Amino acid sequence: MVATSPAVSRVLVIEDSLEDALLLALAFEEEAPEVQVHQVSDATSAVAYCQSLEAPQVVLLDLHLPGMTGIEMLIQLQQEVAAPLQVVCWSSHAHPGERQAVLDQGAVAYLEKPQGIEGFSALVRALLTL
Repeated sequence: MVATSPAVSRVLVIEDSLEDALLLALAFEEEAPEVQVHQVSDATSAVAYCQSLEAPQVVLLDLHLPGMTGIEMLIQLQQEVAAPLQVVCWSSHAHPGERQAVLDQGAVAYLEKPQGIEGFSALVRALLTL
C-alpha cells in the first residue's frame, strides 16, 4: 500500500465508463482505502460536488464525455468552483494537441487510461503523489 498525503482525502472521478470507474474504485480500495472516491458522469453533478463542504482535493476528468468535451468541463469547473482544484485529465485516446490544450487550461497532468487493474493501481499511486 502507498502512503497518502494528508492533503488527499477525497477524489472526484468524472467518468462515463462504468468499467473504468469500477477498476479505478478497486484500485483506490487496494492502494489507498482511506481516500473517499466519489464518481459522477456529468458536469452538473461534478460542479455540485466540487462546491460542497466535502469538495475533493483531486479531480480525475475523462476528456471524452457525452455532451461536453473535457476542456469545456475543465473550464466550467474553474469558473464555477471557488476552491482550488487539482484536475488531472485522462483519456484512452491521447492526442498531443489535446494534451497541451488541457495543460494550458490549467490541468495539473494528462494521463492515458491504463489497461488492467495493475495499471489502475499505478495510476492511483501517481494521483496521490501530485
